[in-house]
Amino acid sequence: MGDVYNGTVISLTDFGAYVDIGSGCDGLLHVSQMTREEFVEHPRQVVTPGMEVDVRVLRVSPDLKKMQLTMLPEETLAVESAAKEERMGGERIALEGLGVDDELWGEIRRVTAFGAYVEVGAVVDGWLHFMDHPLFGNVPGAKPKEFMEVGQRIRCWVSGVDLELKRVKLTANRPEDLPGPRREIRKSVVGDDDADYY
Repeated sequence: MGDVYNGTVISLTDFGAYVDIGSGCDGLLHVSQMTREEFVEHPRQVVTPGMEVDVRVLRVSPDLKKMQLTMLPEETLAVESAAKEERMGGERIALEGLGVDDELWGEIRRVTAFGAYVEVGAVVDGWLHFMDHPLFGNVPGAKPKEFMEVGQRIRCWVSGVDLELKRVKLTANRPEDLPGPRREIRKSVVGDDDADYY
C-alpha cells in the first residue's frame, strides 16, 4: 500500500463502487473506504460513474481476481489499524451474535457531522446517528460534536444489523417496546467526562 492511482469509477453497487485503475481487474471501493467525514449509506453520496478518483490498493487476491481500494489517507488507516489492534485483545462479538434491541455499553471512538462510531465490543464499531442520542433536541440546532464526545461511555441498543455490509446501527434511546421500567436521562454538561447516559 502507498502508491496512489488515478482511477475512473465504472459502476456503483449498494455497498461500493468499481474503479478501473488500469490493472487486470477492476477494484472495489467499499463505502467504508470513501470518507470519514460522513456516514455513507450509498456510494452515490460520494462518487458517480465516470468520475475520476485517487485511490490506493488495500488488498489483492490474484486467485479470485479481486482488488480492494481505499480513498482514505494513509495516516487515517494507520491510526485506525493501531487502535483496532489495541482493542482486539479480547474476544469480539460476531455480527451474527447481535440482535435488534440487544443492550450494549459502548465508547464513542469518532464523531462526524452526522453522528458517531461507537466501540461496543463487536467485530466492527456501531453507528449512532446524532438523532438517536438522548441529548439530541436539548439544544436546538446543536451539532453532534457539541453533545457527542470521543471517549464518552454510552448505553445503547442495536437498532439494525447488516451482515452483507458489515454494519451495526445503534440507538441510545431505550426502545419503547422493551419490557421493564424506563430510566430517565441524566442531563449532563458537555465536557463532563464522568457522565454516563441511560
